Amino acid sequence: MNKYKGYLIKGKVLDGSLNPPIEQGAVVIDGERISWVGAAAELPAHYNADEYELIDLPGRTIMPGLVDGHTHISFGESRSEEENALYTPVEFRTVKALYYAKKVLQAGVTSAFDAATTYAVAQAVRDAIDTGMFPGPRFTVSGKQITNRQGLEDSFPSNMAFPEGQAAVLVKTKSDLVEAVRLQVKDEVDAIKVSGSNDNLITPDALGASAFTLEELKIIADETHRLGKICSIHARSCDSARDSALAGFDNIFHASYIDDAGIEACLKNNCVITPTLTLLVNLIEANPATAGASSTAAFEREVEAASKNLRRAFEAGVPLIAGSESGWSPVPYGHWHAREMEIFVKYLDMTPLQAIHANTLAATRLLSPRYRDQVGKLEAGRFADVLVLPGDPIQDITLLQRPSRFDFIFQGGKPIDRTPPAPRRRKWYERTKTFLAGLYVFDEETGSGHLIAE
Repeated sequence: MNKYKGYLIKGKVLDGSLNPPIEQGAVVIDGERISWVGAAAELPAHYNADEYELIDLPGRTIMPGLVDGHTHISFGESRSEEENALYTPVEFRTVKALYYAKKVLQAGVTSAFDAATTYAVAQAVRDAIDTGMFPGPRFTVSGKQITNRQGLEDSFPSNMAFPEGQAAVLVKTKSDLVEAVRLQVKDEVDAIKVSGSNDNLITPDALGASAFTLEELKIIADETHRLGKICSIHARSCDSARDSALAGFDNIFHASYIDDAGIEACLKNNCVITPTLTLLVNLIEANPATAGASSTAAFEREVEAASKNLRRAFEAGVPLIAGSESGWSPVPYGHWHAREMEIFVKYLDMTPLQAIHANTLAATRLLSPRYRDQVGKLEAGRFADVLVLPGDPIQDITLLQRPSRFDFIFQGGKPIDRTPPAPRRRKWYERTKTFLAGLYVFDEETGSGHLIAE
């Protein structure tokens, strides 16, 4: 039994806001909450150091736990749409998601927004964590994203049934839109997610029009808000980003090709953008011979466009939120949750303090009301979700990508178990059934076969 009533942590304090750091600060944790934050020299006398476990290490920074604005805890590090939609029984998907949730928490992510689920796995994971059965971030979850024939998730041949395991529900009429929202709210999602455009990962002509009309998007947004939920959308194209902002969506994922009209609509309707550039940058760096339906050059073009358009949006006053899109194989759980901050600094000219804000307090805009005002900032009364790390991320933002070196990760005032989960083996039924990654052709000159990659 701990003889102390809580923790007294000293170091440089970054509170998650845009306030200047407190160079010689202190944070007091009582139970699951923060009870005091300020300059160490001003620590009230009644916080008797003998009653608290003192953490006072040289050169340390104290900051809030990360809030990842874009995860997919049910995707299981899938390598393709086929793996995600067709393979792996729902029961095993759920167990895998609980395994991966601990890895996300151990990366310093104490809260997260889940942007679309297969089956109802995300809701189950959220509830298992909330009720204390398993460790993991405080999840705010979307259901299956609402798509139509031009949306991201209708990616399989038209002569086959829409897969039950796809992370989407297919709608065909305007009346379907309202029913889809109402059914998901009945099933206790926190947010409604819409597939507003296609994607270069699926088709090479993805970045044109919006999948839904402005009228259809407004129907979804209005019904979602009437029922008290958050409304977000996958919208890479110019038209989809603009129209979803005009329709009043709370959050736009990607918005790489947003124009001035879209930026103006975001400002008018209080929309935020969660770019999730980490996935694209990782795909470029991995440099596969082919990446999805498009070449690596397509992702390079999108990053170049996003760098210009999103910088303009941010300078105009549109809040940007950091998210990793962890769940696909290019962004495995526990590895990339803090990279978006480095990308924001490198590509969008943010300061490190602004980037940290985007991955902490600013990201609480996406969270359920259960948590929204309770996390993301070091402030008396909020949950004691706290990171203690060596060095200063204001000077080197990449420090936050090395969670194994953190001294402490607190969630709700308790240091989390840092023991890495045992590596898991993939089951045969999780894999896309590929004979060879190409053609094994006969060479008449040599009289032997060789593989041509495709």
